[in-house]
Amino acid sequence: MAYENRLLTALPPGERLRLATRCEHVTIPKGTVLYEAGDPVQYAYFPTHGLLSRLAITPNGDAIEVAMVGSEGFIGLSIVLHSEATSYRIVAQLATAAVRVRAEILRAELGRSSALHHALLRYAHDVLSETARSLVCHRFHSSSQRLSRWLLGAGDRVGSDTLDLTHECLAHVLGIPRTAVTEAAVVLQDAGHIWYRHGHIIIKNRLKLRMAACACYRATDRGDARVRVAS
Repeated sequence: MAYENRLLTALPPGERLRLATRCEHVTIPKGTVLYEAGDPVQYAYFPTHGLLSRLAITPNGDAIEVAMVGSEGFIGLSIVLHSEATSYRIVAQLATAAVRVRAEILRAELGRSSALHHALLRYAHDVLSETARSLVCHRFHSSSQRLSRWLLGAGDRVGSDTLDLTHECLAHVLGIPRTAVTEAAVVLQDAGHIWYRHGHIIIKNRLKLRMAACACYRATDRGDARVRVAS
């Protein structure tokens, strides 16, 4: 099955073709750390399938996810924002396929293509908004609400209600103990919203899971997101 990145496919055909000739397709194994916070960004990654996380890191090494990235987005915001380094750890939560482009090539294309420049700046705005909502969500909402929201968002991005994720992984991105993930998952499974077993999660009733999630999901629901690009 062929997958595409929605930011790239929304570009005018000529600009999409020009950029395509300067990119390469890569596969990123699950668990791969693409960047640590502070690393110089040498490549931008436009996922076509899979799931990446932006993780904020504390001085003592603790981490929490501030935004997830699927085929609706890209990794490399610092390139667009004229920064030399990334502020986050970037990790593949699921095996990911992506289009990779060198930073200097993307900078040159941003100068040539107003459509690309507009699309990536708009996405940067969306990420900043999502990051702010994530901070509020982590502070004020229950583990069950946050897990529901995360599973829905991940399913939206990979286009599947089946997710190969361990409780340890979920604890990491949600910033809560593994036991709290287990307790929340039991509640959702007993209610018939999900099924899970040994690192395998299936969303059984998406409507009920939406009702169990906090309002943050409905504010950022990208299941039917459309990428708007200036022509």
